[in-house]
Amino acid sequence: MSRRLSVLLLSTWLSLPTLALAEDLPPEKLASIRRDEKHALEKVNAAHGGKKSSEMSTAERRQMIQEQQQATQGVLDKHGVSSKDYARQTARMGPKQNAQVDAAEKALEARTQGSSASSPGEIPIERGWGSEQQVEQEGVEGSEGAMPVVEHGLPTEEQVPAEGMPSVDEAGAPEVEPAVPAGEPAGEP
Repeated sequence: MSRRLSVLLLSTWLSLPTLALAEDLPPEKLASIRRDEKHALEKVNAAHGGKKSSEMSTAERRQMIQEQQQATQGVLDKHGVSSKDYARQTARMGPKQNAQVDAAEKALEARTQGSSASSPGEIPIERGWGSEQQVEQEGVEGSEGAMPVVEHGLPTEEQVPAEGMPSVDEAGAPEVEPAVPAGEPAGEP
């Protein structure tokens, strides 16, 4: 085996494990996983009547544990994270990362509370116009039934003349030099 080939094999052998390692999950994703996992486990506990494990028989306890594991796995599958990567990430987190995840959880909870409080639920849809809601168009007084005037562009007092363009006077017409009748010299009045 040549030296170049052995170096190439060694470098690929050393770089592959780094490619196989999962990337770190952002705190927002961890917070949403924790939140969904908490809701899923609450559903399982509610399905079993909220009993403590000491109040259950062995078969009931076994059933509840299996349902909790399935619920947790379903949440992780929903977020596209393997249970091994999630466990590894949460085990490696220090106090700083835990604080970031807690802050992200609070922000997520506040966002969901804010969106549920702002949505009134059912929005009434009205068809047609009733006598209670009359629509009046703005227009010139005394011109009832006439079409409203629509202006395009900037008002004349706000327009800034461009270089090389004639300026606009008070009346809105561009300033032009008075026309010289044919036959008279342009410089003499």
